[in-house]
Amino acid sequence: MNAFALEDFGNVRPFARPAPPAAEAPRTDRYEEGYNAGYDDAMAQVEAEQSRLAETFAERLMGLDLDRRAAMGTALTALEPAMREIFDRLLPHAAERSFLPILMQEIRSAFEGDAVAMTVLVAPEDHARLVRLLARADFGSERVTVRSEPALSINQALLRWEGQERRVDLEGVLTALDEALETFLSTMDRGTSAGDDTMKEAANG
Repeated sequence: MNAFALEDFGNVRPFARPAPPAAEAPRTDRYEEGYNAGYDDAMAQVEAEQSRLAETFAERLMGLDLDRRAAMGTALTALEPAMREIFDRLLPHAAERSFLPILMQEIRSAFEGDAVAMTVLVAPEDHARLVRLLARADFGSERVTVRSEPALSINQALLRWEGQERRVDLEGVLTALDEALETFLSTMDRGTSAGDDTMKEAANG
């Protein structure tokens, strides 16, 4: 009987599995890192563009404001003499013509209320004219005593009755109007630096 020759495989090492590759970062993490980096860059560009637009907007607003102030200053320069003529001459004349009718209306209103008798104090210049008007009044001039008061100016009067007092002061109204005009003109003559800073702050939020 023939014997089979068998090869000796005793020195052959068993099949070795290849070592696993080094661990790699998951694809999801790499995507998020790239996305975040791109987002930050985009936001930085947006903020830079917003700052540029705000600065441009502020400059244009200041330019418009300067143009407006220049135009208004020119107009006021041309109108100031006429405005002063109105405030210095026409308004006082109108107040002088209106004072006694207004005073008579105040007297009538007091008698329609609770006044029974009244004392009216006026400037000496207004005394005679008021007496003549009261003589034609429908509520009876005997109910009104007119006295001259040197401390009062033209277009001023005090009405007194039963513990009450009412003041008519068109002179005070004219003074207030004059002060308002001077304040307005001085305000419009101011420089624009303070307004420019305010405009920049408003535009930049």
